[in-house]
Amino acid sequence: MKAQGQGTSLTRVILWQGLLVLFLLLFTLSIRPNVWQPAFGGSQEGQVISGVRTPSIFDVLWSREDMVKRVFRMGFPIIQYFEGYRHDADVPNLASQFAGWFLGFVPRCVSDLALSQFPGGLMSGESSGSGDPEELEKDWGVTPVVYTLPPGEGVPAAVGMPDKPLVAIYHTHTTESFLPVIGKTGAGNAFTTDLNKSVVKVGEILLSELEGRYRIPCVHSKTIHDEDSRAGAYYRSESTVKAILQKYPSCDVMLDVHRDSQPRNITAVTIRGKAYARLLIVIGTNNQNWVENYNFARKITSRLEDNYPGISRGILYASANYNQSYSARALVVEVGGVDNTLAECKNSMEALAWALAATILPAAPARP
Repeated sequence: MKAQGQGTSLTRVILWQGLLVLFLLLFTLSIRPNVWQPAFGGSQEGQVISGVRTPSIFDVLWSREDMVKRVFRMGFPIIQYFEGYRHDADVPNLASQFAGWFLGFVPRCVSDLALSQFPGGLMSGESSGSGDPEELEKDWGVTPVVYTLPPGEGVPAAVGMPDKPLVAIYHTHTTESFLPVIGKTGAGNAFTTDLNKSVVKVGEILLSELEGRYRIPCVHSKTIHDEDSRAGAYYRSESTVKAILQKYPSCDVMLDVHRDSQPRNITAVTIRGKAYARLLIVIGTNNQNWVENYNFARKITSRLEDNYPGISRGILYASANYNQSYSARALVVEVGGVDNTLAECKNSMEALAWALAATILPAAPARP
């Protein structure tokens, strides 16, 4: 009788372990490399946009930001790594993909496997600055200007606008660049720390348009958040967002400017004989401001499509925060893709600046 009881207990243990392994397998297999889904906007030839998607196990269990998730991240640092490293990578080989099904991330090298087992191991040595505004000002290189008009020439800002910064531009993935600009091939190589060749340059162009053409006061952070690793970049850029708002609480519009990883057939368009890098706006739904952010994005996107048909790739949303909880007008803007040129990005920034000005200013300006 005793032996029979032990046999029953062993069977139960094996059964529970089998069910646990099955659940973990289904959980990891349901992880998609890109959780963004279209919420607004059309498609063009060569662009694939899926419809309403049935949530995966991962999406359902990972759709809320709560203490359980934080504990999971602390106990299993590979989850943080997986969340931060899901884009702009060359297609991994089959062996790496198979390992990724069980690990929750696709390792790039042996050191990834080793570091992932130590809490914070994948995040160590990645900090690019503190949240102190004075320290971040050093990272900006120069004191951010409030407006570009020389003293005594006209008004400091557009009529009806405050003379304090209204728009803040920063870059979570600061090293994102464009293959034609840096002379490389392969989406995984489209990165550089040369700020004149990265999305920082695109941000400078946008600031110049907003301030110089429309007199909208701006600040632009050049802090690098991803030089060592993209993992944890949003945690580091959060410090930048906090510092900007601490020093310039008047900033109402927060623009996180990126470069997408899609190829040219998706990210380039010619409008009225002029080449543009297509724009994609991303909204994180895991914060209390997501509806306001989405409505703001729709206004911008509608203006763009009405006046620059085809320049917009629409709006995508994801179960994430993207530091958009700090403003009701916070957007992630993906400018072009790995194959676009700075000239095309410049044209797009002229269009985006106009759409922003037409939405922000009391009276919409003429289209440039």
